[in-house]
Amino acid sequence: MLLTFLPVPQIDDADGVALGVNLVFGVVCAVMAPGRGRSAVGWFFIGFFFSCVGLIILLLIPDLKLEEEKQRRHREETRRLREQLKKERQVADERHDTHGARLSVHDRALGVDTSPTGQLGHAPVPPPLPLPSSAPKAPTWYYAHDGQRHGPVAAAELHDLWLDQRVPDTTLVWCEGMKDWRPIGEVAELLGGGNG
Repeated sequence: MLLTFLPVPQIDDADGVALGVNLVFGVVCAVMAPGRGRSAVGWFFIGFFFSCVGLIILLLIPDLKLEEEKQRRHREETRRLREQLKKERQVADERHDTHGARLSVHDRALGVDTSPTGQLGHAPVPPPLPLPSSAPKAPTWYYAHDGQRHGPVAAAELHDLWLDQRVPDTTLVWCEGMKDWRPIGEVAELLGGGNG
């Protein structure tokens, strides 16, 4: 009897359809959320209250499972690269030690010290010997052109200047061993192809 006096809420068809649609969106969001690494309960309520907007948001936000997988792969790749770098550094250190030992043996055999510090307990390192010259040094030439002295230049370069007529026959030239400056046209050595 008491129940007859309580007001019964009236639900019309439009409200029932809206409630059903919201319930469907809430269930769809709740089902899809765990697959994207999200809370099913939280996304049920978001889908229920925001209907299709909640579903669109769920589809647009980043998939946490994919993000976690990317981070896991990144950490694994970083770990692998660090291990590879450590191994390569060990190999490089071993090679460096081997080369250092070989150079030390070489230094002792020759009685020189090529270490960076120069202090292996040997006598002071003598200055490097000059390299033997297999051919005599070609003379260098000077020439006067347009009121200025130019040089030193190689004989071949001066010969090319003369052949290209960039310097006239009257250009004065001189090289070590000549007493005076002479016109380029009179210097037979130079005219012969720059062998002088």
